[in-house]
Amino acid sequence: MSNMIRPGLYGINNVEYSNRYIFMSGNDEFVGHDFPDTFYVDVVEEVQHLATLKDTKTGLYLTLDPMDHKVIGRTEPQILQLSSEDGEKYIIHPQDVNEVAYLKDGGAWSPIYVGPALQGNESKYWKFVPAN
Repeated sequence: MSNMIRPGLYGINNVEYSNRYIFMSGNDEFVGHDFPDTFYVDVVEEVQHLATLKDTKTGLYLTLDPMDHKVIGRTEPQILQLSSEDGEKYIIHPQDVNEVAYLKDGGAWSPIYVGPALQGNESKYWKFVPAN
């Protein structure tokens, strides 16, 4: 049985900082915020857990930039791997790359960083909450 998320509209909630959602700041960078942006998850390949994430408010795709260590919005999609062992908590990362999106702290407007998937770090996990 696949733990791949189904295509659809979701808010993306951090597991460690449960009051923080992925939200687009004014400079095309995604941050942790009180209110979620809504993302359209387009499953590209179910077996390998590949998808694109499009912010429906801005029309920009969520992309990970390992060189600048930031999660930014771009007009061109980046195919991401949504890895999960339980079908509830997901790690967001480029395909077969150990650089993941994580929230460094629980403050409002906290940047979402890209870095190694460290053991015991719950801030690398995200829940996809169906949008109403």
